[in-house]
Amino acid sequence: MAERLPILHLVGLPSTKLQSSHALLHHTLGNGSFDTFSAMSSHLVASVGVLKQGSRWTEEVDRVLGVALTECKPVYLGFPTDLFHVKVSSEGLKTPLPYPHSAPPLPPSAASKGQPQENTVENNPILEHVIKEITERFKAAKKPIAIIDICADRFGCGPGLRELVEKSGIRFFETPMGKSVLDEQHPQYGGAYVGKNSLPAIRQEVESADWVLMCGKLESDFNSGSFTFDLPPQQTIELHSFETKIGFAAYPHTDIRSVVPLLTKALAAAVKDLGGKKEIKNGEKKVIEQGEQQRKDAQAVPKGENMGGEILHKWLWPRIGKFFKAHDLIIAETGTTSFGIVNVPFPSTATCIVQTLWGSIGWATGATLGVALAATERKEPGRTILITGEGSLQMSIQEVGTMVKMGVKPYLFVINNDGYEIERQIHGVTAKYNDIQMYDHQKMLPFFVGRNNSIAHASYEVHTPQELDTLLNDPEFNKPDKIRLIEVFMPRGDAPESLLNQAKLTAQANAKV
Repeated sequence: MAERLPILHLVGLPSTKLQSSHALLHHTLGNGSFDTFSAMSSHLVASVGVLKQGSRWTEEVDRVLGVALTECKPVYLGFPTDLFHVKVSSEGLKTPLPYPHSAPPLPPSAASKGQPQENTVENNPILEHVIKEITERFKAAKKPIAIIDICADRFGCGPGLRELVEKSGIRFFETPMGKSVLDEQHPQYGGAYVGKNSLPAIRQEVESADWVLMCGKLESDFNSGSFTFDLPPQQTIELHSFETKIGFAAYPHTDIRSVVPLLTKALAAAVKDLGGKKEIKNGEKKVIEQGEQQRKDAQAVPKGENMGGEILHKWLWPRIGKFFKAHDLIIAETGTTSFGIVNVPFPSTATCIVQTLWGSIGWATGATLGVALAATERKEPGRTILITGEGSLQMSIQEVGTMVKMGVKPYLFVINNDGYEIERQIHGVTAKYNDIQMYDHQKMLPFFVGRNNSIAHASYEVHTPQELDTLLNDPEFNKPDKIRLIEVFMPRGDAPESLLNQAKLTAQANAKV
């Protein structure tokens, strides 16, 4: 729900007969009630449906699925055992389910004829006004930019937004949750904007803009540098899932999926009317050049470091960024990884998968299983790469066994820095609850593979920059032909600069009354 994902939670229930008799069954609270868990789930999903005897089953299934696909949020569907094999009409299959990347129709209350209609400027005068207002503001702006956030990706607007920035000529930035939605190698890409946790010149460029198109904004604490976005509402346009905000005004029935294609055409026409794309003035060029240099500095692997010494974060992230290739799927665990990866440049077709808002420690290992399975359906599968911590891994380590079972071959980078480093940085540097029972990770893959030695696997441990650099440069290592575990030993207390900054911002935010 927090991460805006259209998940179907399909829940098996006892038969309608047993439910009606309030039988005391296992997996219940022993009180004869069978609606406790659906009631609990109602707070965590966009819609709850429970099939009952004599209800309109197919319509209810379609309704719940439709909510998930339209709103890009999870739904709950309870299915009693005695309804599995009931024969029903196939009539409902003739009506396609909504597609999450398509603009939703206008609801009857907003449609001029009282029936759902396509959301176009002809049917929706509010949408027409919004496009015109944004375009007029664009024409008057001297320094327009765009910021790409996560909901733009969830609703499939990445390709449309790329066309928009290219035809309008504006520079674009991304939040941590919006990382890799657009091409980070694009000449108009300006970097990651995270409020006060941004690189200084990037922050200056963004916050000095006089026309900001905020696409799919989700201003959570870690996604905004503890709510330090400094974007005056008067100069900001926000494209949301089901509305558009311009300045202090909000316009319903103008969702991002409807607005983006129409706005792209309008801005392209405006650029033509203005005689070409807006020129960047000398003073602004200097800020941009400073931002580009700061990005290069953040991405450069430090030279002159003791390659035989300890692996530090300031060396690790630039170096591992050079390991990434086109079509790679990189899963960044909640913790030091999700902060270290922010300013790492991704190849044009690589994808970053991160859980910035909910931030569940251990999430990434299970997510890697799902990503690796989904990648088998792609034309260009790419490599699946997990970067996690040894503490996070303990939360869901059993999913590595399922990876072996399903035959997927991800790279599993495990940062071993003797416990929960992100928790130590935020609160509890010496607290015992941030210590963990240390596993012998070199025995992990042999343990999960078991006696079936036909499954290709390999384990490595690296203690120095030289050892990791040699491994990452190895042509054989770069072939995704086996499941691999790479244990990266790092000193306790070291952390990415962005995490250190976030820890300070979090402390300041928590100290306010």
